Amino acid sequence: MSNTNKRIASALVLSALVAFLIYLGSKPTIGFVILVGCLAIDEIYCNIFKRERWNLNYFISQAILLIPAIFLNFFDNTMGLFNVMNNAAVLFNIVLVVYLFYVNIEGNFLEFVSSKFPAIGGLMIVLPVTALTSLFHYGDWREFLAVLLLVNFGMDTGAWFFGKNFGKHKLWKAVSPNKTIEGLIGGIITSGIVGGVSWHLLFDVMSVQLFVFFSFLGLMSQVGDLIQSKIKRQAEVKDSSSLIPGHGGVYDRIDSLIFLAPFYALALKYFNFG
Repeated sequence: MSNTNKRIASALVLSALVAFLIYLGSKPTIGFVILVGCLAIDEIYCNIFKRERWNLNYFISQAILLIPAIFLNFFDNTMGLFNVMNNAAVLFNIVLVVYLFYVNIEGNFLEFVSSKFPAIGGLMIVLPVTALTSLFHYGDWREFLAVLLLVNFGMDTGAWFFGKNFGKHKLWKAVSPNKTIEGLIGGIITSGIVGGVSWHLLFDVMSVQLFVFFSFLGLMSQVGDLIQSKIKRQAEVKDSSSLIPGHGGVYDRIDSLIFLAPFYALALKYFNFG
């Protein structure tokens, strides 16, 4: 089977699984998201940081995700702690942006951080994952999640289409050689349109502000992908793992989604889109 066929088959299987879980309800879907987070931490710790599995720091990394995620989603009955985590996730994203633009890609920053703070992989995942799972505690959680996934998909698809057909100027060759400025612009516009149209169909609301907001989320999706690309280049690995045929690892698949999730969660809390 060709790599393209593997990608398509894997994507169809994963899409069907996610759709089935969403049909079952919020709790099974939350459980799946937490499981995905655990797999991402495993990939970061073992394949990117190159540390041995099943030691104390490995279990601490997993506990950093599991304890707050399980408590917030299955035991706490308020959104108060979610708001704290969402704000912390956005602040951590800002730290990652500083890393992206100001840390020398040729340096040993990643090795230094992972050696001093080997459990930081748990922090990298717990904040965006709890932001994502906070969506499941709204009455319209299925609609909110659908828009988020469509915006993320719109960015990926738009960037691929416009980059493939019109891409002439490299976006950032040292970090991600295949990305182009044209692909970035096309993806941002596509995510804005897809997000705005899907929100209109689901909530009967349409505005320029929505287009701008979903375009911004598209941009954040690309920034998240660039951050992960830089992390992998510093770690000298192509993929976070080979778990998903044709796609690489779990962290490869969720990098952009978990980066934009905190911005989306925070916007739903503080802004009126109705």
